[in-house]
Parts: sequence; C-alpha cells; structure tokens
Amino acid sequence: MNPAVELACVAILALLSENFVLVNCMGIGARTKSFQNPLDALRSGYSLTTVMVLAALLSWPIDHFILDRYRLQHFRLLVFSLIIVGVVEGLRYLIGTFVPELSRRMDENLAAVTANCAALGSALLISYRSLGFGAGLLFALCGGIGATVALTSFAFLQSDVHLDHCPKCFQGLPIQLITAGLMALALIGFYGLNM
Repeated sequence: MNPAVELACVAILALLSENFVLVNCMGIGARTKSFQNPLDALRSGYSLTTVMVLAALLSWPIDHFILDRYRLQHFRLLVFSLIIVGVVEGLRYLIGTFVPELSRRMDENLAAVTANCAALGSALLISYRSLGFGAGLLFALCGGIGATVALTSFAFLQSDVHLDHCPKCFQGLPIQLITAGLMALALIGFYGLNM
C-alpha cells in the first residue's frame, strides 16, 4: 500500500470511525466542566492531544525496542500507564516553571488527563496494530483532534440548546447521554473503514 494512502487511512480512522470519545468511549474521563463549557472543553482537548502525542512518541520506541525484543509484552499496560503519568507530570512542571499564567488555567485539565483512558488507549492501539512510528504519531494526533472536536461540539451543544424543555424524566444526565449517542450515530457510517 502506498505510504501516503496508509497515513490518510490512519488519520481518517482516528478522526472518524474510531473517534476516542464518541465511538470507543475512551475520552469521556474528562471533568464534567469540560462537557458544559466550550472553552474548558477546548483546553481539555488540546491537553489530551498533547499527552497522546507525547505518550506515543515515548511509548513506541520502548515498546518496539525493549518490550517486543525481550518478550515483555505482558508489562505493556503498566509501562504505558507510567509513561503517561510521567508525561503529564513533566508537562505540569514545565508549564508551571516557564509559563505560570498558563499553568493556573491548564493545571486541572492536565491533572484530569492523567486518568483519561484515551491517552492510554491510543498508546495501546498503536502497539496492538503494529503501526510504524510516523503512523503511530499521526494516529495519536488525529485521535486527539477527534476527541477535541467531540468534546467541544458536545459543550457547544450543551450551551446553545436549552435542554430544560424536555420531559422531566430526561432532564440532566439522561438527555446528555442521548445527545452523545446521537452524535456517535453520526459517525456510524464511517465504522467500516479499516486500514
């Protein structure tokens, strides 16, 4: 397969047919404020995207050159989890040291990404699918962008549409889950796309 076509397939797969938030339900570990405030959703999204890309950047060589070579694949989940925690804490330290104003706005979002399974899921999917280094980084980047778009769209939908006019039994969390399900249904047409 042509490398450009393969990379385009990886990007479309991460953005649409395997959207981490809507299809795989992996990025929904964000704070509840992210689902209500579009600006906070955007901050959570680009924090998640940054962590996903850096985790893919660090986990691919460790997986390829150490875990696979010495047949330690059963430690993959533990190693990737530790990498993600290290990436988040390193980012929090660097941002807090060099850009303290940004640190005050981003600290809660970065802390929430530590427990977000989209970052871990992207690293594991890159490993399980045996993606190359470039394809893995593209998968993590497009997966983070797709999660950001999904979170921001949901937050804008929450702020623009008054969901108080629905029946009382659907108000609150039930109508939010129905809305997320309808957004996921919009992506169901892309589900057959495979690499």
